[in-house]
Amino acid sequence: MNPRRDHDGGWWASGAGWGAGLLALWLAVAPAAAAAEPAEPSQEALLKVALIYNFSQFIEWPASAFSAPSAPLSICVMGSDPFGNSLAALSKRSSNGRPIAIAYPQTLAEARLCQILYVDGAQRTALGRDLGNALGAAPVLTISSSDASEAGIAIRFVHYAGKIRWTMNLDATRRARLKVSAKLIEIAVEVLGESK
Repeated sequence: MNPRRDHDGGWWASGAGWGAGLLALWLAVAPAAAAAEPAEPSQEALLKVALIYNFSQFIEWPASAFSAPSAPLSICVMGSDPFGNSLAALSKRSSNGRPIAIAYPQTLAEARLCQILYVDGAQRTALGRDLGNALGAAPVLTISSSDASEAGIAIRFVHYAGKIRWTMNLDATRRARLKVSAKLIEIAVEVLGESK
């Protein structure tokens, strides 16, 4: 496991776009979360919700992922919900011109209708299987905080240097037919499947 180093220049330091917004969010939330070891669940949950929203800005889904051009971007949680009411706030926002809908699928068929699927403790989901792989080529961005190594999860939240960061599995995003911005990949602490 070779952690990626933080970058001091380029788009991150230029203050442009998502980099400036995420940096401002980290400066506001991460120090407070890091100061309370372990982090307050509500502060950590708020940060993860903000990151999930930001991820939606840097992923391109195939047109077939949506039932209509004006269909909402569905952000779903399967398994236990660590976010409480904080995720509901996203339903008042939009992502890339689409309104955001929040859902809690109970079946694999329902999960395939999501564009973003957060799986808390993937082994403990309602389906009790490796959900990332069970989705196959469905255009769903899978996200988890689970420590278990599951090949089908595209983004995994990790604690790194006292902050919430993420690892990326590009094999999982390719299988789901998702285009991931190089900006999102660049600041991940670990990237799997980079060589392809």
